[in-house]
Amino acid sequence: MKYNKLHLLFLLTVLTITIISCESEYTKTVKREAEKGISNDNMILGMSFGDTKQSFFDKCWQLNNKGLVTQGPNNRSVQYLLSSNDEDQNLTAINMLFYGDFNENNIMTGMDLEFSYKAWAPWNENLTSKQLLPAIKDTLMNWFPGNSFIPVKSSKLNKETHVKVDGNRQIVVYHKDTKDVVVKIEDLKYKYPEKFK
Repeated sequence: MKYNKLHLLFLLTVLTITIISCESEYTKTVKREAEKGISNDNMILGMSFGDTKQSFFDKCWQLNNKGLVTQGPNNRSVQYLLSSNDEDQNLTAINMLFYGDFNENNIMTGMDLEFSYKAWAPWNENLTSKQLLPAIKDTLMNWFPGNSFIPVKSSKLNKETHVKVDGNRQIVVYHKDTKDVVVKIEDLKYKYPEKFK
């Protein structure tokens, strides 16, 4: 009887350790950031989680009046040009397209962005998304200092992504195709309300 209790206790301990060690780096990071209770609501160009759709349009209009942004392709996004410090700015300038993600109440809960080299062409092998992705990660680290990106295998996208979580703000980066790098900024308070209260 005593042997069975010790054996059962040992099995429960091993099972508990196995479950804890199976927790992914991403899950651990989200849990740790949720416990901090820090709210990071800022995104890009003065936009924030919680802005209304009308506020998003108003801010874009003001940025357009200042000559900082233009209409994106097919009137489905806003375009912003990131210049480069390189000698040949025409080659290394980067187009950034962005648009807010809104919930059913027209409140911004995130933002979708796409980056590509302005001079991208299928024959320019040094201007592909594979070369662009590290530069975009560095840019995002400058814009949003804090935790580093961690690699995460996404079953939804069937590719490796890079994720950065600071408080409630999550930034996901991956290359979409040979041209574009996709960035998704999300409010984890909206995505995981049970963790971020």
